[in-house]
Amino acid sequence: MISKRLRCTLAAIALTAAAPASHAWTRISCDLGGTVANLPIQLRQYRIDGTEITQLMFRLRVRNADIPDGARADTDCTEFIDREIDVTLANAGAGAVHKGQALKLRYRYDDSLGQARATRFELAR
Repeated sequence: MISKRLRCTLAAIALTAAAPASHAWTRISCDLGGTVANLPIQLRQYRIDGTEITQLMFRLRVRNADIPDGARADTDCTEFIDREIDVTLANAGAGAVHKGQALKLRYRYDDSLGQARATRFELAR
């Protein structure tokens, strides 16, 4: 006869194995290339302690998208091709982006960071 503790352990293992993969955190990294579709808008906010937060917002018309070497992606990044996406760059100067400019960005999405911080864009160096 199997002990009650062993039965509970086996039941927990079976439930964990039966849980759908959708409960796992999603992580996506894509290198996006395209052109800036509109004039960028710079938003400045100031914290109570006086520090400044700047955000540069614009639309990117994506022409190509690839998975970076060594990065994990739960998708093949083709969902971004031939679309315009809204981009927000943190702490980027107003002169970093111009309308019509060819641009390369790194798109990162990490579900484990929470809804407000899950999506992040970075200028490719």
